[in-house]
Amino acid sequence: MVVWEISASGRPFRDQQQPWQVPSRMSTPDEPLSPFSQAARRPRRWRRAARVTPPTQEELDSLPIDRRQEMYEARRQRPWQALNSIGIILGLVFTGGGLYYTALTWQTGQEELRVTQEQQITDRYTRAVEQIGPGRSLEVRAGGVSALARIAKDSAPDAGTIQNVLTAFILEHDRPGRLKGRDRPGTPKGMATWKPGADLNAALRALGDLTRRTTKEFPRLKDASFTGAQWGSVDLAGAYLADAELVQADMMYADLRGADLRSANLNGATLNAADLTGADLRGAQLKYTSLYRANLTGARLTGKVLFPGTDFTDANLTGADLRGAEIGAAVLAGANLSGADLRGVKGMTPDEIRRTTKTDATTKF
Repeated sequence: MVVWEISASGRPFRDQQQPWQVPSRMSTPDEPLSPFSQAARRPRRWRRAARVTPPTQEELDSLPIDRRQEMYEARRQRPWQALNSIGIILGLVFTGGGLYYTALTWQTGQEELRVTQEQQITDRYTRAVEQIGPGRSLEVRAGGVSALARIAKDSAPDAGTIQNVLTAFILEHDRPGRLKGRDRPGTPKGMATWKPGADLNAALRALGDLTRRTTKEFPRLKDASFTGAQWGSVDLAGAYLADAELVQADMMYADLRGADLRSANLNGATLNAADLTGADLRGAQLKYTSLYRANLTGARLTGKVLFPGTDFTDANLTGADLRGAEIGAAVLAGANLSGADLRGVKGMTPDEIRRTTKTDATTKF
């Protein structure tokens, strides 16, 4: 520790250092700064690299001829190398600009194409709805239904709207009101027959295809009445008839492959020799329904399906799913149950089924 005192002249002087005091490393006012301290207090500056001077003529003359030739060629090519570098950079810039312009043009074209397609779909939809409106002929309405089905395939976002339009069309063109409650000889009261038009058949097929492909919501046809409909030999493959009223409908030889008939009321309907391959009949009502020689290969008849008086004589039920069905009152004489799933069926024992039907090793009991 350094002790400073004021002398009589007013100048400070250092006192004698005591034994317990640590010598100071700081310079006193009377001591000159060391070179290291002065260097530490100077502001730092960037040092410029040493300049490389070109060789003199004497130094060049002392080099071998091949070395001088190499240096000469390098000096002569230096400007061209710079120009080549500039050209490459400019080429990259122009290439990047071209790619950006191409991407921008493609994006603009795609947007214009999307807008054009949406406008075309809107125009097609408007014309199709006009075609199925009131006052149009049968052929025009059938064409409008087909147009709506094509639009649903081309534009998935419009599938739900088209599904609702087709459902409303079916409910509007089901059993004519003039036949409801009308008597006819040989049929119960209110069971007068009628023949659905081609437009209605097309709407049922289109609705079935649309429901299976694009939507998860199933339209409800519970209020649709097809009682007494004459659908003999009609193409209804893939038609949507879930919850529909099909009492006393005549569907002999009809093509109902893959049709959706869940919870449909088929009491008293005639489906002799109809093709119901892969049809969905879960929960359907089949009281006294005639399925003589009908093809029910792979059909689904599971759930709370009752067959009181249902005629399956000589019907093909190969691979059909009848799990848990009540078959005690059904007529199964000569029916082919090869590969059918009969686990949990009620009303008949496996031995009784084998005696009256055709079974094989793949039939499940």
